[in-house]
Amino acid sequence: MKRLIAIAALAGLSATAASAADMAGPVAGSAYDWSGFYAGAHIGVANGHIKATDIQQPDGGFFTDTITPGGPGSDFGFSDTNIAGGAHIGYQSQWDQFVFGGEATWTATGIDKTITSPYFPDSDTETGKLKHYATVVGRVGYAFDRFMVYAKGGYAGGEVSFNAHDCCYANRGVSYDQSGWQNGYAIGAGIDYALTDKLILGIDYTHIDLGSKTGTGPNVYDDNGQHGNNPETFKIKARADAVMARLSYKFGN
Repeated sequence: MKRLIAIAALAGLSATAASAADMAGPVAGSAYDWSGFYAGAHIGVANGHIKATDIQQPDGGFFTDTITPGGPGSDFGFSDTNIAGGAHIGYQSQWDQFVFGGEATWTATGIDKTITSPYFPDSDTETGKLKHYATVVGRVGYAFDRFMVYAKGGYAGGEVSFNAHDCCYANRGVSYDQSGWQNGYAIGAGIDYALTDKLILGIDYTHIDLGSKTGTGPNVYDDNGQHGNNPETFKIKARADAVMARLSYKFGN
């Protein structure tokens, strides 16, 4: 809750200060003016962590009967570091050496991890993926002429998927699939450098927490080989840390 309040305060401060800057105009304090709209691309690496916890285990699910749903050993964990990249767009306004603004990003990732089940290693595999995520954040920066350091915080959402597959149950195989959009927050910081009046090179770090989402799948067969009435329910949590190199084009003067 404290983290969400801080993010909201940062976004509110950015909006308020940007409005004030529009009324007052930039004050001399930095030879380079960071004000204006910008857009660009980014590429780098992202380290993702996904956890799928069985919270309503059926008889004959992907865990042994000795595992208590939601208790120790009732989850699968996935960690993967992979390439990531996408696009960003934003607006910022400079007031003296302070720079306030907002930015939206979209990033695709290669985070995709498959493990062999420790409970049924001869037949079961599980896979966790973070396909892509988006952020909408407020930014507060401090400029040293053509250099600027900034902090940011706001909304993050992403598409997370989890799959559990038994290749051999009831001589036909059975799978649990959950894929959907999850909502959370993003915080981070970065450094920008204006190569020219229009081109801006930057390095950006973002921590993304996508919260959790619960889903139930018809993954269990009964003794007659039909889908039973006791499907498995998983709670999926996801987070990631990303470091990006950025190149942006600033519009206007």
